[in-house]
Amino acid sequence: MISLKGHLLIAAPQLSAPIFARSVILMLDHNEDGALGVILNQPINTVITDLAGKIFDDDFEWDKPLHLGGPVPGSLTVLHTMEGLGDQEIIPGVFASLDVESVHKVIHRRPEPSLVIANYSGWGPGQLEGEFEGDSWITLPATPEHVFWGGERDIWKLTTGAVNSRKLSEFLRLKALPADPSLN
Repeated sequence: MISLKGHLLIAAPQLSAPIFARSVILMLDHNEDGALGVILNQPINTVITDLAGKIFDDDFEWDKPLHLGGPVPGSLTVLHTMEGLGDQEIIPGVFASLDVESVHKVIHRRPEPSLVIANYSGWGPGQLEGEFEGDSWITLPATPEHVFWGGERDIWKLTTGAVNSRKLSEFLRLKALPADPSLN
């Protein structure tokens, strides 16, 4: 089995499950016991300041949007670039804080770039592999630019375009694609 930790799962155009349609998921773990990831492009109508006094006992202010990481209830996860506060490195230079104490410390530091995510997406042993057989997902190695995309552009379109460019390059046996193939 090849682990997809550090890869993106990009919803195939035909995937219609409401929470996963047009989603881009960063895989935090993937092994024979199952898989765990967080949706990167599901901001919700809540900012981190709204959590002060509810999830954490103290007050703080941070007008950063909270994201929904998936349908499975879970604690907060913060993706960031602060090595000393990360519980694990997901891809080079991108760390995840999952432990409540680590999350609390990171939120008080308000690092940028970062993404604060509630809940997660999870799969049991072999479940994700079965979804690949149904062509539900497309994979792409993640980069910090994907993780911290900022919401200005449609990350689903961006990543599906990158996958299509990669497939075209492989099909044509090109060593490199021009920066903007549409100019050819």
